[in-house]
Amino acid sequence: MGYATVKNSLCVLSLVVLLQACSYSVIVSNKNGVAQPDPFRQELGFYNGKKVQDVKLIDRLSLLQNSVMVVDSTCMEGFHSIEYKITFGDMLRNTITFGKRKAVRVRIVCIKPSNQ
Repeated sequence: MGYATVKNSLCVLSLVVLLQACSYSVIVSNKNGVAQPDPFRQELGFYNGKKVQDVKLIDRLSLLQNSVMVVDSTCMEGFHSIEYKITFGDMLRNTITFGKRKAVRVRIVCIKPSNQ
């Protein structure tokens, strides 16, 4: 292998890694609910001090099936916020498989139970 081949391979590999990190996300939040606290979660941003459930869904769909996904959660009182996130790699997988395989990441924060 020549130097140019190795250099091109490294460029392609780094491009794939960088594109995998690109993501699109939407957060839907309930403004009247109080989030379930988690004092050990110390991160910058929206989820600081909140108890978060991370769910990764990979759904196999037929061509004639609607793209509806059901998320099982342990929220008794309801949802405080839900974040729907899809990475560039997940979008590529969806495109290559013609929509038969969809992968999304969901972050759920439950409402604080009323007896706490």
